[in-house]
Amino acid sequence: MWFDCDPELELTEEGLRFVTALRERAEAGAWSCDPDDTYATLAVFENRTELLVTLDLRDPVSESDAHIVTVGAFFTGSRLIGGEFHDQLYTLERTLETAIELSGSPEFLAERVAEWFTAMLALPILRDDFIVDGRVVNRQWVLARTGRQLASDFRVEPGDPVGRTVQVRGEVSDR
Repeated sequence: MWFDCDPELELTEEGLRFVTALRERAEAGAWSCDPDDTYATLAVFENRTELLVTLDLRDPVSESDAHIVTVGAFFTGSRLIGGEFHDQLYTLERTLETAIELSGSPEFLAERVAEWFTAMLALPILRDDFIVDGRVVNRQWVLARTGRQLASDFRVEPGDPVGRTVQVRGEVSDR
């Protein structure tokens, strides 16, 4: 199920309307991900418990289907605010490429966040493979337009030699 959540989660009426509309949009769309890459839960935002919907972006061209980044948005009943989530601390990071903030009805916000998730799935992402003696020893995922690192298997040091670059998401015009 898209944006699956704990059945014991006590959503507000607005939260139920929002999740229902978002699921309908996800089912109707042709997203390049699986329903299991989406989730809905309650989390603390601005010192209150709010509904959080997330989408995990993965590398669909790697053998391991590696996790690149999680994007998500808090729904407060009449406001939506989101961006990237730190992979270990799970804190919201509002970056230029991923920030969203809107106000409106639950249905309006569900439509906008669905469009935003569609845009996030189309982000131009490259994977740099670091190769030693013919085998990949490290991988790093970056935004194509800016080179900003999103994830890596291990720490990448400046000057580490890239063996090959692979386009994994979106349309890449130039790096």
